[in-house]
Amino acid sequence: MKKILVTGGAGFIGSHLVQKLIDNGFKVMIVDSLKTTGGLIYINPKSYFVKGDILDSKTLKKIRKWKPKIIYHLAAQSGGETAYDNPKYDYLTNGYGTYLLSELAREIKVEQFIYTSSVAVYGSNVGTTISEKTKINPDSIYGISKYAGEMFLIQNLRNTKIKTIIFRIFNTYGPGEDLNYFKKGMVSIYCGYVWKKKPILVKGSINRFRNYQFIDDVISILFQSINNKKLKMKEIINLTSGKSTKVSELLKLILKEKNYKKYKIIEKNKGTPGDSFGYHATNLYLLKKFNNFKFTSIKKGLEKYFKWINAIPVRKNIKRYHPLNQKNKREI
Repeated sequence: MKKILVTGGAGFIGSHLVQKLIDNGFKVMIVDSLKTTGGLIYINPKSYFVKGDILDSKTLKKIRKWKPKIIYHLAAQSGGETAYDNPKYDYLTNGYGTYLLSELAREIKVEQFIYTSSVAVYGSNVGTTISEKTKINPDSIYGISKYAGEMFLIQNLRNTKIKTIIFRIFNTYGPGEDLNYFKKGMVSIYCGYVWKKKPILVKGSINRFRNYQFIDDVISILFQSINNKKLKMKEIINLTSGKSTKVSELLKLILKEKNYKKYKIIEKNKGTPGDSFGYHATNLYLLKKFNNFKFTSIKKGLEKYFKWINAIPVRKNIKRYHPLNQKNKREI
């Protein structure tokens, strides 16, 4: 049973990944500070959990003693807007934290290091299609810190035998997001307003556009990275559906899912700090490496998302409604 470390394993993407790994027979260690923003915290009862920060030497010591063979590094300050609340924390966590973890990975000689970076490293690309070769030009503090993490990882593991995969993940949505949090996740923010039956507040142009992908697709790609012989020793890959959707189109799809023909939408021309106007990417390189993976359409993804949302009563604390809660209660 191979040991796998998932930093940020109690967060939105991390908790789903941990479940996938455990379901497939891996022994998983979660390291998480539980300062998650945007996702419901979920600690898998079948994991070995360590509450701690990757900036803390005591936490690193516990990882060193456990000796994982594979590291998924998801721990991050992951909000573009919230990065401006504490830029120092954002940079230290996303940049220096990755440096420390890559140093440890080299020391204990892990087999594989998988790092989740972000589309934010590219910044706005209104008139172009982003590929892995597109110029790095972040609009935000968050984008800068995630790219710093990439550079530390590349430099530290360049001359090692550690298989290093960097995924630049685009906008991901799905069950497990915190519908009460309105500073991260465009899809969850708009769905949260509808869930609360409040007017949808749109900060910035309604013509902004993004690539969105459903959480299950992201987890499948991350999981398939283990023992994927098509992946080179050092890879940078855009993890994106490759489909562009405007905010206006997204809103129509959300309201259609709820059968709302009319709904109050408040538009504010002023966007949030560091918000990119738009980006669209090709995923041809990803498809080449992952056997022409079929992504869930935004329409189908929203159907699945609202199946979960519709079962949650409107209240401030919805932690116990994490989609993995019921699954593991049934199994234990």
